[in-house]
Amino acid sequence: MTTKKDNYDLRVGKLGSGNEDTLGVPYDGMQDPTGEYPKRDYNFGSSVNQAARGLKINDLYVGGGDFGVSLNLQPQRPSEYPFNQVQETTSGHVIEQDDTPGGERVLIKHRTGAGVEMRADGSVVISAVNNKVEVTGGDQTVIVEGHGNLVYNGNLNLKVTGDYNIDVGGNMNLNVAGNKVEAIEHNHKTTVTGNSTYTTKKTKTTKTIGTHTDIMLADNNQFVKFDQTNYVEGNIEIASEDNIFVSGKESFAVSSKNTNITGAKYVSVLGQKGAIGGKKVDFTGNVYQGNEGALAESSGAIFHGTFKGIADEAIRSYNANVADAAKTAFQAQKAGTAGSLGAAGAASDPTVAEATKVQAAITGEAPLTPILVVSHATSGSYAIKNVVVDAGDTLKNKILLTDDYEQVFDKIPTTQEIRSAFRNSSTRDKVGGILVSEERLNPDYQSKTPPAIGRTVKKSPSSRFGFEPIGNAVENRGKRFTP
Repeated sequence: MTTKKDNYDLRVGKLGSGNEDTLGVPYDGMQDPTGEYPKRDYNFGSSVNQAARGLKINDLYVGGGDFGVSLNLQPQRPSEYPFNQVQETTSGHVIEQDDTPGGERVLIKHRTGAGVEMRADGSVVISAVNNKVEVTGGDQTVIVEGHGNLVYNGNLNLKVTGDYNIDVGGNMNLNVAGNKVEAIEHNHKTTVTGNSTYTTKKTKTTKTIGTHTDIMLADNNQFVKFDQTNYVEGNIEIASEDNIFVSGKESFAVSSKNTNITGAKYVSVLGQKGAIGGKKVDFTGNVYQGNEGALAESSGAIFHGTFKGIADEAIRSYNANVADAAKTAFQAQKAGTAGSLGAAGAASDPTVAEATKVQAAITGEAPLTPILVVSHATSGSYAIKNVVVDAGDTLKNKILLTDDYEQVFDKIPTTQEIRSAFRNSSTRDKVGGILVSEERLNPDYQSKTPPAIGRTVKKSPSSRFGFEPIGNAVENRGKRFTP
């Protein structure tokens, strides 16, 4: 990089030191032989620094800021002469010690805009145009009595070789636009005193190599919209202190090498059609009845095989002796059954009455009749359940917010996302009114006319004093002129 001194040395080599040092220098000796001064801004004016006279304000570089983060820096008032002591070098380094009433400050500024400023209100501004490095040999403590904002437009790496403790007195909010990855080499413990809610808008996978234990001291509810599959290589044990109910609207199948169904007090297996038994299955019980129920000589039951007990002849002999009595009893029983069914049919609420009969038959409190088997699948507490989870995807769309934002956003949008989406006019028409109602968008967002017009500036700058300064321009600085 060529400097002003390099140019001077080149001119000395060409013209000689005598000619170069005296060329263009007035006879009274009041001209800077290097041609650096007076600077262009000081032509035809006082040589007292303009910052000292309040004609300009030296500020540090504070960048473009970040959206939504205010630096809370009040405009610096101009200095009053002679309160501001200014030291400014040729390249533009500045040191100010300003005692102007109401604007007291100390400024150390590099020509690039980096530096340190202690402002009138006690604020300290530290600006680094390029890199900033802080090294502390011992402990470091930072105490902020007010609020804080930390913005990194690039990456942030934080390494703690010891313990890392965070104590939050209020709420803690974490928003991650991309992925979140946690790697924990030892234990992980989370304690929530209040409620806990987890929402996953896509797939969730949990892998556990050791024992997985869930302890619920209250109810446990699980709702599945589609299929659920459980595969267990070992044993499964399900035990309930109260009741267990399983309902499959289409089918329910249990298959194993050894199957045991035990009702300690009562067991019932009902169906309109089916098969029970096998080549070596034994049946033990009180009554075998046909489709008509437990009715003597007319139940409709069919038996194949050999009866052991009273011989057929003995049965006929016994029935001959009591034929009249049996016939009379049968007719009386049939009449009573018809009367009871007629009364049930005339009940004010046949559905409730039928369900009551089914429930009593299943629990063994009343005799089971084939007519109740038909109602078993649709009536009573053991009937097949109709299961519908999130009909019409109402809950799903509410979580994804697709209905709220007309399929444009699937979450609450940020200002940047709204601006990006509004580049498309159709998108703007879809969600503009919604965002206005949520106060995320100004109602006048479609207006192209500004609310007011302040001072205007010409495209080309004009001189402060109303004339074009002459003399050493910036691009000609260091050049010599022959009078």
